[in-house]
Amino acid sequence: MREIIYHKYLPLLTGLLLTLISCIPVQAREEQSLEKSVIFLLDTSGSMKTNDPERLALDSIAQLLYSLPSNYEVGLAIYGTEAALLQGEVENSRRSEVMDLAEDIVYQGYSNAGAGLACAVDVLAKAHAGEKYIVMLSDGEILLKEDTETQESQQMYQSALERAKEQGIIIHVIGLGQDMEDLDNTIFKAAAATGGKSWHTSQATGIQGAIDAVLAEMGVKQSTVAIVDASGGEEKVIVELPYLRADRVRVLLTGSAQIQNLNSAFQAESARQINGDRYSFLEIERPADGHLEIGFEANAGTQVRVNAIPEYAVYPKVEVAYEDRLPEEEEESLYYQRTAKLSYTFYSVENPSASLWESDFFEHSKITLDIGGEVEELSLHAGVLEMRERVSAADKYEVYFDYSKLPVNVIGDNCVTVSLEAPPAVPVEEPKPQGTPMGVWAAGGILLGAALVCIVLILYIRRPKPVPAPAEERPQPSKYSYVGKVNLYITRTKSGYDIPPLYYNLFRLPAGKVLSLQEILKECEVSEEFPGAKGIYFKPGMNRSLILTNNSDCTIMKSREILMKNKSYQLAIGAKVDISFEDEISELTLQYKDIKPSEAWQ
Repeated sequence: MREIIYHKYLPLLTGLLLTLISCIPVQAREEQSLEKSVIFLLDTSGSMKTNDPERLALDSIAQLLYSLPSNYEVGLAIYGTEAALLQGEVENSRRSEVMDLAEDIVYQGYSNAGAGLACAVDVLAKAHAGEKYIVMLSDGEILLKEDTETQESQQMYQSALERAKEQGIIIHVIGLGQDMEDLDNTIFKAAAATGGKSWHTSQATGIQGAIDAVLAEMGVKQSTVAIVDASGGEEKVIVELPYLRADRVRVLLTGSAQIQNLNSAFQAESARQINGDRYSFLEIERPADGHLEIGFEANAGTQVRVNAIPEYAVYPKVEVAYEDRLPEEEEESLYYQRTAKLSYTFYSVENPSASLWESDFFEHSKITLDIGGEVEELSLHAGVLEMRERVSAADKYEVYFDYSKLPVNVIGDNCVTVSLEAPPAVPVEEPKPQGTPMGVWAAGGILLGAALVCIVLILYIRRPKPVPAPAEERPQPSKYSYVGKVNLYITRTKSGYDIPPLYYNLFRLPAGKVLSLQEILKECEVSEEFPGAKGIYFKPGMNRSLILTNNSDCTIMKSREILMKNKSYQLAIGAKVDISFEDEISELTLQYKDIKPSEAWQ
């Protein structure tokens, strides 16, 4: 196997020069610090010569190891007549060492699965990882030369299985060939007993699909960006990956036959390439953009799959903004009513100034928050999670994030501490001084009464004529014409019902017309109440803009700027505003978009 290192900041690595280097051994660490560990346990008995004549199982090892995020440590154990640990757990940069050893595997002997499972469990029992897995590939039941040896191996298998359960080790089993068609056999019991999964494939060519299922079960996010049916010459793949500011993007090519002469072009901080027989692997560190070009050669009829595995190392931040209101008249509170607006953002560990997940690819992606045992799911908007909380006293608590619903692999910190300040006290009027003589009060009252009578008489004589009540605070019509449309994403309602995304065509409106958000929602047949929507107005502006006037008590934000009440703001094509309505529950995101000619009169 060949490993190639691309030097830092090479522009457009076209026609890469392949340089053969050897793997440098690194001393084992005394303590495991990564969060997850995996041991691949491979059946190397003689029957594998029949069930896997092309040694596709070795490619499956590469497929698993190179697809795992960098917070996994990996190892390899095998069993035939005897069991052996070929490589204990190693970190991401040393995974190629595991594949070097796998290339020398020989299929021979009997099937001592008991010793093999015991070997893998022994390794993981010493690991300090939070998650531990064994991925086992076998083509048959436990079978040794003597019946007594077979029984001993079966007992060892059961004992190792019990120890795996005690250690919290999850075992996934892939069965290969006709002898593994029965999912109730001894080998598959390891998966059922430890909360793992079982897969069966009659042909070795199906192992690749089983490995994909194992990765999905472990929560690894990958996407197939291309499938190429080779014609026998050089093949070119050009893709735009959407993983802006990713720390690492792995690109794995797997084929039904040999892949040769891999070359690529991209911009990144650094990268490495590993070439196997039926696979090639690129690990790209902090790509500058998503543009990727890959070239390779393969025999005619060879199908090559290109998978991308993105990874982000993140740490979260929280910002708190307060809204204070006087208590309602019926409340006898000495403190303001305080609402905290919490904004959670996520930053790169390597580049703390780079905020993540702001692109459209991540818009509305879900992240689950655990707040003191209470779980809440929020959607990303421009890379930010927002929520509101009523504050009655100073508080401090931790929020834990579950990133599993994001379309990428996330490692790093998943916790942030929130500190809330108590609401301020309402100013109290000072009491009036005591002890004024009654005579003074009486004289003052007479003078005050006389003055009031005079004032009433004067006001009666000079009273103004009645005037009509002020008209609705609707802005003046505009001299410009409407263009485009508004997309509406109702993210939260008082009733809790989900409302699908909506859009309203502005282009068809008369020039200069002023309309409110409430009128737009009514036209879109939204029956839900949104307090304050009738005080948010729109009219066309110059240069294809949209003028927003806020005469409500809603909180309206544009690019993290609060739009003040009784002021107008210009929205350009593509602008987006987030609106929290007066009930402090309902929320809506509005985006001003251009329209295609075909949409103009829809």
